[in-house]
Amino acid sequence: MPKVSVIIITYNRADLLSRAINSVLFQDYQDFELLIIDDASTDNTSEIVRAFNDNRIKYYLNEKNLGIAKSRNKGISLAVGEYIAMLDSDDYWISRDKLTRQVVYLDTYLDVALIGTAIRCEDERATVLKEDIFETDDKNIRNKLLWKNQFAQSSVLFKKKAFSGYNDSLDIGEDYDLWLKIGCDYKLANLPDIMTAYLIHDKSITKQKRLKTILVTDKIIRRYKNNYPRYFKARLKTIFRLIINLVKS
Repeated sequence: MPKVSVIIITYNRADLLSRAINSVLFQDYQDFELLIIDDASTDNTSEIVRAFNDNRIKYYLNEKNLGIAKSRNKGISLAVGEYIAMLDSDDYWISRDKLTRQVVYLDTYLDVALIGTAIRCEDERATVLKEDIFETDDKNIRNKLLWKNQFAQSSVLFKKKAFSGYNDSLDIGEDYDLWLKIGCDYKLANLPDIMTAYLIHDKSITKQKRLKTILVTDKIIRRYKNNYPRYFKARLKTIFRLIINLVKS
């Protein structure tokens, strides 16, 4: 039984999926299974997956589009690993030793249940737009987490025993909600090195989507206001973002 279950959720990303899969197979840590949950893609995603001759890859096609949170929950329900690594199909892992270092960390620090990495943000032409270096220790992560997310979805490795489900009533922010939920019962950490590449798509974010993101984030932070510090700073940030959104309209 593999120690790590890597889960890729994909929807119509046939053009990028191979890069994500290769970044997993290239890891120097090899005790894993790779579960690919295809959320009813209409492109040639299945052909891309079948081109990989590796029996650790397991492909599951949703009969209908379930959405990201339900698809992630499905993937984790199928996983057999002690640890879960998430990777979105348009992102990829830069460092070959990412899994090794994260597994060693969780094996060593038994009170830590989730560990991420710093990330590099790229556009669709692979131009580096920025780097996000997050807090690394539990105290500093906890001190900032309510007003600034300290984890990138595609960078995390977490203990399956700490997982109680992505909130499938959310179609955005379900990952942020999960980090906050896990942190209520366990310690959190990040590796300081940039080990994950995150794709920022070359598309304009509509006012409506920007507003929805702000409101959903506000709903999430209110849910955890008694579990983390700096709640009022987080609410003030939300109000400021709402004002900016209105001004931009």
